[in-house]
Amino acid sequence: MPQKFSWSFSGGTPSGAGANEGGSVEVDAITSAEVTLAKASADRALALQIDDVEKLAFFILTSSINDGSVGVKADTATRTKITGPLILYGEAIKLFAGDLQTLTLKNASATDAADITILMGFKLD
Repeated sequence: MPQKFSWSFSGGTPSGAGANEGGSVEVDAITSAEVTLAKASADRALALQIDDVEKLAFFILTSSINDGSVGVKADTATRTKITGPLILYGEAIKLFAGDLQTLTLKNASATDAADITILMGFKLD
């Protein structure tokens, strides 16, 4: 049964420059995953088992550490350092990954564990 996923984004500076946008998308399924990466961890594979990113309406990855210590990579892509939420919507998902069978995560922080949350919305037809 399709469900509506509502989203909003806002950010700004004291000088007034910023962005404020919101909307919604109908999806057939929503899946989430959570993992904690120990401090100074080696690569950790997270099997998402998604071979067709065309079916994803959105992909959101957040980390409790946003200083670039946490890195993520999919398929053969270059590792992306997380400095804030990774929010991919529609066609932008394909720019990040050709497939999401497995994400490789790493926490290089010498002092803190990192809590990673992933939220994905699917269109099944």
